[in-house]
Amino acid sequence: MREGWDRGSPILEITAEAAAALIALAIAGARVEEVEPVSGGLANTNLRVRLAGRDEPLLLRLYQRAPAEARKEWSLHRRLSGRVPVPAILHADESNPATGGPYAIVEWIEGAHLGKTVPTLERDRRDVLARDIGRVLASIHAVTFPTAGFLDAELRVVQPLDAGGDGLKGFLQLCLVDGVGGARLGPDLTAAALAFAEREGPRLEAWTHPARLTHSDFNGSNVLVRSTSAGWRVAAVLDWEFAFAGAPFFDFGNLLRPPMGEIDGFAESVAEGYREAGGEIPADWRLLSLIADLTAWADFLNRPDATARLIADAARMIERIVRP
Repeated sequence: MREGWDRGSPILEITAEAAAALIALAIAGARVEEVEPVSGGLANTNLRVRLAGRDEPLLLRLYQRAPAEARKEWSLHRRLSGRVPVPAILHADESNPATGGPYAIVEWIEGAHLGKTVPTLERDRRDVLARDIGRVLASIHAVTFPTAGFLDAELRVVQPLDAGGDGLKGFLQLCLVDGVGGARLGPDLTAAALAFAEREGPRLEAWTHPARLTHSDFNGSNVLVRSTSAGWRVAAVLDWEFAFAGAPFFDFGNLLRPPMGEIDGFAESVAEGYREAGGEIPADWRLLSLIADLTAWADFLNRPDATARLIADAARMIERIVRP
C-alpha cells in the first residue's frame, strides 16, 4: 500500500566528496566510489555508499522530517542490540556540514523488503518467516516502561499518552473534528468512525499494561528479510524514529495492513511465533489491532502534506474498519 505514497520531502542529494567527508569521521581515509539513494523510506534520506577496498557498503542516513527523533533512534539501536536484529550505528552526530541536520553512518544489512518477499513465498516458507516476525515482535514488546507515552533521547517517557479507548476517541476528535481530516473523509464516514471509537474503543484497555516498546512503523518497508539454512528470517528492523511506549496492537495493526494481512495464514503464523517467544496475545487481537490502527489513518488524513493517494487509501481503510 505504501508503494503509491509520495514522500513528504525530496531526497537530499549530496556529492561523493561530501559523503566522503562524513564517512571519514568513522573510517579514516575512506574513499567513496559510489553514492546512491536507497528506496523504501518516506521521511528521511538513506544513501548506500560504496568505498574503495571495502566489500560491504555503508548506509548514510540523513534525518529530515523529525531531526529531534534521531538521538532516540540511536539509543534504541544500542538498547536493542543483541536482542532484536538492528544494524549497528558506526557513527552519529546531531549536525553535519553537508545538510546541517543529524546523520548516522550505519552498518549495511543485506536483505529484501518484507513486503515484496512475502507474496512470492510458498506457504510453508512463508509460515516460517511469519513465525520469526512474531518472535522479533515479542522481543521488541518485551521492553517495558512505567507508563505509555513519547520517548526522549534517553528513552524516558516525557509526554504521557492514553493508549486505551479514551485516547483513541480524543485522537480522532483532534484529527477528524478539530483538524482537516474530517473534511477529507466526509461527514458520514467521520460520524461512523467516531461512533465506532465510542463503541469499540474500550476494548483497548485489555492490552495497555504494562506499556511496551512500540516500533510504530513496523511494516513491509522497514523489515528486511533473507533466506538462511534454517529458512527465511528477519535480517533487520529499520527506522525507529517514531517508536514510543505503547501497546503491541499498534505494531500488529501496521504489519497486517493489506496486502500482508490478507495473505492466507500469515497473521496466524505471526501470532504463533509471538506466543512461542513468550508474548501474550488476547483472543481478539486482530480486532484490537484494527481499532488501534484507526489512529494512524486519522493522522494520515490530518497531515497538511497528505497526497490524494494517501487520503484515498486512508478513507478506504477507515471504512473497512468501521463498516466491516
